[in-house]
Amino acid sequence: MKKNILIALLFIGGLTACNDSDNEQPENLESVNIFVCSDELAIPNALGYPVTNFSQIKLSEIKTGDAQPVTLTQTYDYEAGRIASFTSLQKFAAGGESFEIENITDVIYEDHKVIVTDEINNVSTYTLNDKGYAVSCVRQEMDGKVRSYTFSYLTNTAGKYFLKNITETLNGDRIYSTINIDYNNYRALRITQQIDVYEQTYIASTPADNEIANTSEIPYLFLTDLYPLSFHSVAIYGKFLGDAYNTLITNLRPEDNSESNETTTYKYKFDGRGIVTSCDEVTKSYGDNYERTIKYTIE
Repeated sequence: MKKNILIALLFIGGLTACNDSDNEQPENLESVNIFVCSDELAIPNALGYPVTNFSQIKLSEIKTGDAQPVTLTQTYDYEAGRIASFTSLQKFAAGGESFEIENITDVIYEDHKVIVTDEINNVSTYTLNDKGYAVSCVRQEMDGKVRSYTFSYLTNTAGKYFLKNITETLNGDRIYSTINIDYNNYRALRITQQIDVYEQTYIASTPADNEIANTSEIPYLFLTDLYPLSFHSVAIYGKFLGDAYNTLITNLRPEDNSESNETTTYKYKFDGRGIVTSCDEVTKSYGDNYERTIKYTIE
């Protein structure tokens, strides 16, 4: 029952299109634009690649269902601002005994490349541009399946990159899935997921009277779980799929929810540093409530 638990965040924001060209200059953005970050996170670093200003980000969650509860812990470790490894730990009880399953994902850096290998030997090789952001990826799975990805971004005046599109091609000959993020309204992002012939658009919003600075540098939970980004949690938390969005998302709904009335709200708790310690996610759909709590330890 070995299982790899990958979770992550997508980092979103930006208003100026960047077609993976380092020579294209972003336009000036309005000072009120939340994609322009005025704090220390916007100061260009001297390392030449996107950095995370913490040594560890840990997420813990208790999964419940028909079986016994399972405690999932995902730990992202960083060295010199770069992700160094990812560890997934599952704890559960069965037959009166306690069990633990630990899986470790390795990260190796080469010139303009990052190689991510999980515990069952799925290997994802990312090709980076000169700024340290991925422009493509080839994922070779243990069963012989090959998945190819391309990525495009937006940039802001602080030089941050924010993921705009991921396109997945299976076995080199067929586009199977995409995610597109439309930033035209920076307080109501349109996230469109397409899988084969299925398409769904969601609105992720940050009300003007409830903006919360994302000083924790955490990805947006919904996006890290959304296929095909769900295969790329290490890249998301490692920021080679773009930087962390400067504001925490607090609301989500399908663009057309007239039948289900589905809405999701996110409520965060913080420590004395202003760093997130937990997120309560509540989804209301067809009259039912679905609740989820993620605890964070960020050091």
